[in-house]
Amino acid sequence: MKNLYLFIFLFFVGNITAQTALTIPVIQGSGSSSAYSGSSIRTSGIVTAKYIGSGMINGFFMQDPTGDANPNTSDGIFVSTSTDNVSVGDKIQLTATVNEYSGRTQLTNPTNMTIVSRNNPLPVVKIIYDIYNYNLEEYEGMLVEFNQTLWVNNNSRLEAYGELELGVKRKPSPTNVAFPASSAYQALVSENSLQPLYMDDARTSNYVSPIVLADANGTRRTGERVTNFQAIVDYTSGKFVIYPVQFPVPFYGNPRKAAPDEAGNYNLKVCAFNLEYYLTQSFGTGYGPNDQVEANKQHTKIVEALKAIDADIYGLIEIEQGQAALAKLANALNNIAGGSKYNYVNDGGTASGSYTKVGYLYRSDRVSPYNNSLVNINSPSPANRKKIQAFQLNENNERFSFSLNHLKAKSGCPSSGEDADQGDGQSCFNATRTAEANAVISAINTNKASKFKDEDVLVMGDMNAYAFEDPIQAFVKAGYKDMHRELHGDSAYSYVYRGEAGYLDHALATPSLAKQITFVSAFHINADEPAMFEYSGSNYQGNMYRCSDHDPVVVGIALSGSSDIDTVPSGKNVKIYPTLVTNTFTVKGAENFYIQIFSVNGVKIYENQVASSVAEYDVRTLGLSAGAYVVRVLGNGTIGRQMIIVL
Repeated sequence: MKNLYLFIFLFFVGNITAQTALTIPVIQGSGSSSAYSGSSIRTSGIVTAKYIGSGMINGFFMQDPTGDANPNTSDGIFVSTSTDNVSVGDKIQLTATVNEYSGRTQLTNPTNMTIVSRNNPLPVVKIIYDIYNYNLEEYEGMLVEFNQTLWVNNNSRLEAYGELELGVKRKPSPTNVAFPASSAYQALVSENSLQPLYMDDARTSNYVSPIVLADANGTRRTGERVTNFQAIVDYTSGKFVIYPVQFPVPFYGNPRKAAPDEAGNYNLKVCAFNLEYYLTQSFGTGYGPNDQVEANKQHTKIVEALKAIDADIYGLIEIEQGQAALAKLANALNNIAGGSKYNYVNDGGTASGSYTKVGYLYRSDRVSPYNNSLVNINSPSPANRKKIQAFQLNENNERFSFSLNHLKAKSGCPSSGEDADQGDGQSCFNATRTAEANAVISAINTNKASKFKDEDVLVMGDMNAYAFEDPIQAFVKAGYKDMHRELHGDSAYSYVYRGEAGYLDHALATPSLAKQITFVSAFHINADEPAMFEYSGSNYQGNMYRCSDHDPVVVGIALSGSSDIDTVPSGKNVKIYPTLVTNTFTVKGAENFYIQIFSVNGVKIYENQVASSVAEYDVRTLGLSAGAYVVRVLGNGTIGRQMIIVL
């Protein structure tokens, strides 16, 4: 009998324990897991967000209305249920079991759920000002507001998992803005390695259609931004994620453009473009299209891009060896133009299995290849990937030479030797790329006077090296101007890899030609777009966006051969005054000139075309705070620039 009484007593106590009312902060505790895991408890809170429906995480988040004022304990929690009978703002009581799911403390099997009241004000929102200075574990399950600008740095998981990687700024490729192995490089590596924030669509299903976090075009581009938004903090699959409480999410900035940004009075437009293995035959090798259907899709997208760029000369990279690929693209452009003005430089090569050739398309009504000036540089290898061709502008017979290149890639690394990865940020085959760069410089120097008969040389192409890596610095040390850096500073990019942006696609000019360049524009139709839009992608779009993994680079040139064009303002051509600015400054130049304003680190702040020859600018209207800025003026063949100090 005593045993029976003891059993009844223990059963009764156990039942009481199971029904103990606990606040959400007590359930969460200060550790990574709850001390009450496996226990049945009763709790209450206000519903802050719900994600219930087919393919969703199925549940809602609720939060203690006042919290416990302990920064080490979360005031919110996830309730796993498919029962959709609560609304945001409901105060509820329920009984449920505490458990840990994939690192998330949650409540399961809710019963005795009672809606105490409706339309309650939501708990005071915790404001996060810097995602890198907060322990998100403390806010698991809570409604928070991110009161800072967050950038989309990586969209590679958008299609499959409905996820975007966010950071406090756009992450640069470290060697694009700092010398390899330098202290600045190491600082950038460390900064880029900080834990990002992941925005998630709150779906468990993969490949959700339509994509929840996409815009009206079905995309979400890197470089877009979002600020001052509310979300729920959650932990799943080994990382913290945030679920927006409102869809669609109000992203802004970096929209798709229909044409490259251009400036100045140029008379020649040149483009270098890596086509990512453009083929007309020999499909299914692992490079380029797998079959004719994919090849047709690839062709459609690339032609759309070439049409939008509307260049006088195209330097094309990663195209099929021989002339068939060049001929097909020329014919396509001629069909659009309704004539036969597009032609290609026949380099005499035949289809030999190479998928990385470089070659030239040009408008014969605008330019002409100069004499027999084509130079092939096949040593060091790889072959067919470094060429120089002089062109002559038909309207004034002015010449320049176009060096088109595709240097050795960073894949297939050897384990030893000078081409092994040295651990300095340049990856492998840096020695080969540097040797290739020096070979190009040597070939230009050898042929400039004898074959090209002009000092104006433009070096472009996919160098497989960022701005401060050895191959590019070889050109800089030889006197070439890095026009991306000259005109756009650290903000320039043409390629995004693992969330880091930089430019592998270069525009380097001899000093004489640099003075005649009015703009350099990376046409951001590819690098910022998700790969799902490619010809082989499941979300293929028959437009130019994501026709390759590299952005085409477009250069405007006022090709005049004049030696009096200068890169500094003169009293004769351009005046920018005063240099010490309190409220306004004045620019005098040619009519219909362009004005650009850059921060000292090269970020473009303002650009506009001005119809008159004199214009006054108010620094307050432009949003210029105290500091130093570079004002650049382009017009009538003159490029002028001057630093101003805003007081």
